[in-house]
Amino acid sequence: MKYSRYNTILKYQENYALFNSINQKVIFIEEIVKDLINAAIVEGIDNLQGIHPTLYDYLIQEEFIIDENIDEIEEIKKLSKSVDENHDNFFLTINPTMNCNFKCWYCYETHIPQSKLGMTMINKVNKLIDNQMSSSELKSFNLSFFGGEPLLYFEKDVIPIIDYYLIKCKEKSLEPLIGFTSNGYLINDKFIDYFRSKGVKSALQITLDGYKEKHDKIRYVSSSKGSYEKIVKNIKLLVRNEFFVNIRINYTTKNIEDTFKIANEFSDLDQDLKDRFLKFDFHRVWQDNQIDDTDEIAQKNIQQIKETGIDAQSGYSADNVRNSCYADKRNSAVINYNSDVYKCTARDFLAEKREGYLTDDGIIIWENDSLDKRMSSKFNNKPCLSCKIMPLCNGGCSQHALDNLGREYCVFFGDENEKDKVIINKINEIVEVNFN
Repeated sequence: MKYSRYNTILKYQENYALFNSINQKVIFIEEIVKDLINAAIVEGIDNLQGIHPTLYDYLIQEEFIIDENIDEIEEIKKLSKSVDENHDNFFLTINPTMNCNFKCWYCYETHIPQSKLGMTMINKVNKLIDNQMSSSELKSFNLSFFGGEPLLYFEKDVIPIIDYYLIKCKEKSLEPLIGFTSNGYLINDKFIDYFRSKGVKSALQITLDGYKEKHDKIRYVSSSKGSYEKIVKNIKLLVRNEFFVNIRINYTTKNIEDTFKIANEFSDLDQDLKDRFLKFDFHRVWQDNQIDDTDEIAQKNIQQIKETGIDAQSGYSADNVRNSCYADKRNSAVINYNSDVYKCTARDFLAEKREGYLTDDGIIIWENDSLDKRMSSKFNNKPCLSCKIMPLCNGGCSQHALDNLGREYCVFFGDENEKDKVIINKINEIVEVNFN
């Protein structure tokens, strides 16, 4: 037998936690047990059988100790492939426009005035939907709208696609799964009424940039008019009509303070609605990457939001093998308003960076073997293969792997303390699910 290479023992509250990142199990142990395990690791893990047979057997049962012949890296590769090469699901993201009603300083996209889909592109997209829906393997089809601001031309360019998608879902007996990434400013009764008339709902991710004053310094209509109050009002409208809203807090060192106060804006919502349709998700703005206590302050704000009865989390928690990014999956595509095709929405949509294009017949042509290169990009980074959190992090995603082809990298910059934070986050999640 052997001790799993993905085990980690960390200080946790009054005692210690033994965590395995491949099966995501945790055992809480006292210091004396920690010392026994550490001694057995040095002397040979099977020596633990004679010293503490009950513990030894339990660690085998829970797969902290495994058969000597198991190649854990190969097991992770198989798991990753089963997820990323799954043909049961298709993930389609559409950028109806690259224009936006705001101009946030950190936005990586190039705003293109008058960029729209138009009927020619709408027909192409609908043919793509038709082609993908024809697969006998298909069990779900996620349709998402990104941008730019996808609600700028909602009635003219987005509704025709959703209408067709709903028809095909009904034909295939598939549940409609519709989502928007929006700044939330253009949400109105017409948006609500459209979905109500169709008997379906959508999920929305809506971004706030801190509490009121700080948000309005970044997202404003004019020098004298902010957007915070209207966006909050629109989120309430959505939740009251049972649309799920994920409030993404884009935080920096300058706006993280007092973000917990945003939760108070929703105190007049019924608790049942907040439980089912509202969530906060904190993400640090990637350009704001100095080493300081900003992330710790974010965690405190998350806890304060939870205390108001609203779920909150940080994007810090990784599960990139079992729950990999949409861009890692073969059955996914991002279609730009001009027919350029991409995989990742976290990069700009420059023409020279496209990975393919959509034909008039609704077929995606992947250029220069871009899809196969992406699908084979993982598990080539030496530091990842010897890392204790590889089953969680997996080098970030396929985009990270492609961006670093030919050189070694670590999304946590090789900082073991940062990796330990990932593990503690996972342990906290397990505790919250099982003991709260």
